[in-house]
Amino acid sequence: MNLNDLANLGQIVGAIGVMITLVYLAVQIRGNTRVASAQARHAISEFVLRISIFRAEHADRFAKFESGVELTDGDRQFRYWSHVQFLLHAETYFHQDELGLMPDAHWRPYARYMTKYIQSPGFKEAWEEIGAICLVKNSGTTWRTIL
Repeated sequence: MNLNDLANLGQIVGAIGVMITLVYLAVQIRGNTRVASAQARHAISEFVLRISIFRAEHADRFAKFESGVELTDGDRQFRYWSHVQFLLHAETYFHQDELGLMPDAHWRPYARYMTKYIQSPGFKEAWEEIGAICLVKNSGTTWRTIL
């Protein structure tokens, strides 16, 4: 074997090493993507849990909102920040869905819930004060609407 043959052999071994490295990186990236997706879903679940606990702890106040009785200034502030909390959650859900981190089977029921929620007392006033844009997904199409 001369020096030229050894150089060719070295190039073949190097090419095989590069191919093995690329396959290894592809496997690692795929695994990392799955972990990132799972972490995103976990973060959403954690957020939902915190909101659920919050709503359960203040169920009497939420019932008061629905009853139509006169609200105190504190009640109105509480309701306003509850609506802001909902909007933050809805935005998170929307973007997770847009990134493909949430199956449509999770998004569709939530979109129905959002549609009902925006009809709740005080929401329109909070929305007008915030001046935000609501992102609503319907049949795979994103619609930007201002309430």
